[in-house]
Amino acid sequence: MIAPVSVSSEPQKYHRIDHIAFAVHDLDAAIELFSAGLGFTLTARRRIQGSRTGMISAEMEYNGLKFVLCQGTEPESQVSQLIAHNGPGVAHIAFEVDDVHSTAAELRARGFEFDTTVIEGPGLQQVFSSRCSNSGACFEFIHRTTEEGFLEGNVQELFDQLERAGKY
Repeated sequence: MIAPVSVSSEPQKYHRIDHIAFAVHDLDAAIELFSAGLGFTLTARRRIQGSRTGMISAEMEYNGLKFVLCQGTEPESQVSQLIAHNGPGVAHIAFEVDDVHSTAAELRARGFEFDTTVIEGPGLQQVFSSRCSNSGACFEFIHRTTEEGFLEGNVQELFDQLERAGKY
C-alpha cells in the first residue's frame, strides 16, 4: 500500500477520527456488545447488495464516538473475505479532512494507493485507501458538510467499487 516517498510539504490536517469500522462474524452479537455491554445506541441498520455479494451493517454511537459494524452475507462478500484474510476487527479508520480530493492527491504523491475513487453524495465525500500489507491498516478520508450519518448511495457506491476491483 505505501511506498514511503520523501515529500517536503506538510501532510493534510486530520481533524479527528470520524468513525471506526469493524468487520464482525455476527452482527447481532456485535450490536449486543456495543449496546448492552458498552452503552452505545444503535442509530441505523443497513443492507447493501452488490451484483454478487452483500453486507449488513449497524451504526453505533455514544457521546460522539461512532462505530460501524459490518458483516458479510456470503463467504465471497468483501467483509467475509477481509475476515478470512485478516480475522475480525478493524476494517478501516476514518479521518475527517477539509478536502477529500486534495488529501487523496497528496497521499498518492506520498506513495499511498486507493481502492476507490472519491465517492460523493449530498453533504458527504469519502475515499478509501488500499490495505497495507504490513499492518493491515486501511483508511477512509471523509469530509462532511451537512450529512452526519452515512448515505445509502455512498455506501452502495463503496461496495460496488470494491466488488468491481476485487478488494476487501
